[in-house]
Amino acid sequence: MGDKLSAKNYIGYTICDSANNLAFCVMGTYLATYCTDILGITGAVVTAIFWIARIWDAINDPIMGSLVQRKKPGKNGKYRPFILWSGFPLAVSAVLVYTKFTGNLTFNTIYVAATYILYGMIYTVMSVPYGSLAMVMTDKENERGNLSVARAIGGGFGNIPQLLFPIIVMTGGEDGQQMDGKRLFCAMCVVAIAMMLIYIVSYSWTKEKPELVTLSNEEVHITSTLKDIIKDRAFVTMSLIGGLVIAIQMYISSANVYLFKDFYQKSGFSSIYLIISYLPLAVMIPFANKMIRKWGKKEICVVGFSISAIASLISWLGHFTNIWIYIILAFFVNLGIGFVILEVWAMCGDIVDHQEWVTGKREEATNYAVFTFMRKMGQALAAIVPLLIGAIGYDKNAIGAQTQEVLDGIYTVSTLVPFLLIMLMLVLILLYPLSKKKSEQMQKELQIQREAKLANQE
Repeated sequence: MGDKLSAKNYIGYTICDSANNLAFCVMGTYLATYCTDILGITGAVVTAIFWIARIWDAINDPIMGSLVQRKKPGKNGKYRPFILWSGFPLAVSAVLVYTKFTGNLTFNTIYVAATYILYGMIYTVMSVPYGSLAMVMTDKENERGNLSVARAIGGGFGNIPQLLFPIIVMTGGEDGQQMDGKRLFCAMCVVAIAMMLIYIVSYSWTKEKPELVTLSNEEVHITSTLKDIIKDRAFVTMSLIGGLVIAIQMYISSANVYLFKDFYQKSGFSSIYLIISYLPLAVMIPFANKMIRKWGKKEICVVGFSISAIASLISWLGHFTNIWIYIILAFFVNLGIGFVILEVWAMCGDIVDHQEWVTGKREEATNYAVFTFMRKMGQALAAIVPLLIGAIGYDKNAIGAQTQEVLDGIYTVSTLVPFLLIMLMLVLILLYPLSKKKSEQMQKELQIQREAKLANQE
């Protein structure tokens, strides 16, 4: 249907996730440490804040999805306007989370909880329309795959704070391994300005195809939609995988802050780790669509998760004090899960298509909201890092001087949980029903259904 996407369209879609991830990666990587080391909040309370935010998401996300689904397309499209409507407030809210007004612990606890929940709500207002946008930009599987890869690339560029922040903000204390709260705030102000500028360009360079928007069902009944989803094995298993893959990414990022500054006492190496962990994605980008055409998405994921499981098991059992061995094993962990990181949004499109195929209704915004809700549950799972760190006896005042028992516990916390999560993903992908053959059958039959529906609307 319609013309092919242009390079400008791909870039516009790509950079929007770069902007989203500039703040998102800081939340996932540094918020726990900021709360424990700068605000003095206990690990258990930090985890509780994260979980309360996710419980609210359980209410907020489906509602947002249905509201977006019901929205009538305007002259600028149905989903594109949200890039500007929510982008600027999202940037401001990210700065507010890292704004410290006082040394009062009670105030700081309530304040960071409130601003973090606000950030999460605005992020939903951004992410649901943004994710749905890809599904009305094109209906071609190869272009969907390209958009997913583009989004992964954009998200990767959005991780620049993870590359620079260890040098910029982990500079406090006598040994330079502590977080500097004032530097972190200033860095977030720069991040927010960059986000706003990127959103303006993204809005200008993306587009929607009216005929795909026309296929979208605007009459949504959340209860009925959720019942359809629960009965759909493809949707359930892939949504769980989508949640687990972000749980692994965020968990490792958050745990590595403690691992590098305490166990290895080399905070700057987290930048090297980030580069090494993204190399597998860079290698796969040119070959992703060729691999899909030859083997299929499910089939590639089975092999990939097996590689990641083996590498993470070795990392956990080896208890390596040599930081380079840990980083090299991380390369293979990310090599295995790299394909699903690149293609997760294309696979989200597949399960939205699967819902349309089995129900006859296209509800991309509502379906996407459920998928993103599961990703937020993954974030909640990753939020156990401060709880586990606190449980092993971590002392925020003993930077560089933790007991050996605590150091060993930090290593175990950083490696065992990712192994368990990857094993769970391997089980789920084996249960996922959309093999290469099944996906091809679905797309052929969907094309016939859509053409008939459009013909009836004329």
